[in-house]
Amino acid sequence: MPADSAVLSPRTRVPDAVRTAPCPELRGAVVSYRAFTAAPGRSTRRLALPTGLVSLVIGFALPHPAHEGAAPSPPVSSLVSGVRTRAAFTGLAGPATGIEVTLTPTAAYSLFDASLPELTDHQVELPNRPLPETGRIALRLGQLTCWEERFALLDRFLSERIAAGPPAAPGVVRAVLAVRRDGGRHSVTELAAETRHSPRHLERLFKEQVGVPPKAYAQIARFRNALWLLGTGLPPADVAARAGFHDQAHLHREFKSMTGRTPRQFLERARLGGLR
Repeated sequence: MPADSAVLSPRTRVPDAVRTAPCPELRGAVVSYRAFTAAPGRSTRRLALPTGLVSLVIGFALPHPAHEGAAPSPPVSSLVSGVRTRAAFTGLAGPATGIEVTLTPTAAYSLFDASLPELTDHQVELPNRPLPETGRIALRLGQLTCWEERFALLDRFLSERIAAGPPAAPGVVRAVLAVRRDGGRHSVTELAAETRHSPRHLERLFKEQVGVPPKAYAQIARFRNALWLLGTGLPPADVAARAGFHDQAHLHREFKSMTGRTPRQFLERARLGGLR
């Protein structure tokens, strides 16, 4: 599968959504930053698909040009979404400006200093829980005047906060990487042997530090791989074989459980722009 691209020119105006990469020290923990804007009356609403990752959205208010009588910017929400096992619509109503930070679940475990199951398939508003510093960071992001400085601030904040948090178990980190690398083809028994844990112990740690059991995480990885293969134009029967499903019927069942549609229905809606 192709890696996330770094295409943001940091000093230019940000359109609806553009991605860039974190600093090298955060590679393997933070997958990408996505800067976005939504004008008044518009929304950043989009379909969030299961990816096996955690999303932290920090919304902030941009300063108005200094002139008498300027109205203050309205408050903008910040949100965190845990690992998703099914698709859901997410977003903020405009006017909104912000940065979405996409993290591996083991990095999110350290960042939030919290067990992740309560975030699974949920979106929680910040800064109340689980990251109380979000309000301070959002205020500082709004005060900065260029995107390069905003990303540098996030690099520093996330590096310090992740390093200060509880480390995920090395076996869980290895298991997450193995599942993502091979598209969910490892069984729980194989993952346990590879990480030198008993299957039961690995399942307990994995659920606490990722948010879902290893089997569910493997299902997400297979879905992610199948979605990419479908996008290349392969027919569903070939996709099922290459993505590790038992057969095409198995692909259809898991795809429908995660998106509410068969692969063909999903691709048709996406082609017609009906997924936003």
